Amino acid sequence: MLNTKIIKVISFDLDNTLYDNSPVIALAEKKSQEYLALEFRKQNQIYDINVFKEIRQTLFESNNIAFDNLTYLREECLRRVCSELQKAESIVQQATAIFIDLRQQAIIPKEIIRMIESLSERYTLVSITNGNCEASNLAVGKYFKENYSPQQGHRAKPHTAMYQKVLDNFQIDAEQLLHIGDEEKSDGLGAKNIGCQFHLFQPFKKSECLQKSIDNLIFATQ
Repeated sequence: MLNTKIIKVISFDLDNTLYDNSPVIALAEKKSQEYLALEFRKQNQIYDINVFKEIRQTLFESNNIAFDNLTYLREECLRRVCSELQKAESIVQQATAIFIDLRQQAIIPKEIIRMIESLSERYTLVSITNGNCEASNLAVGKYFKENYSPQQGHRAKPHTAMYQKVLDNFQIDAEQLLHIGDEEKSDGLGAKNIGCQFHLFQPFKKSECLQKSIDNLIFATQ
């Protein structure tokens, strides 16, 4: 049970919490990879997406904290993939730009928007995400007072860095922060590590019902 009497700030994860991230990423990846394949063909080379995936996985598992920033991770991966191409850096930047642009075009269900609007009337809202979607670009962006992500140099969840920034910026104790997210391993563990309250919210999980998830969250925060 949440201790709603002391909650002052609610932080929201973004991906798969406020919108279904799978189709967003699929389209962004598809268009970025199509661009890369074309640029390779122009230079009489063959682009192998499996090489991209293997390098990305290797870098991701390297435990280099710089790769908490997923945009930087993508760029470094592409630099290795495109290393033998002419104007490689320009191609890397364009492929990344294509991905990031489409990455921002997440569609938030109207039910979620109403939920966020309602909660904003009672609580200060912020976003805490490991991804590279800019909360300010979303339909609910105006309701968030601050947005935190590794793109700003913070460590990714479950590290406590972004949670601590919220506590510091709003001058609250850990138990006065409620974090809402869809992942136990990142959101839930991060909340536990800092000592704040947590609500698991998975409205886009196949076994879940969107409206039921929303109703449960609204009830839990009353």
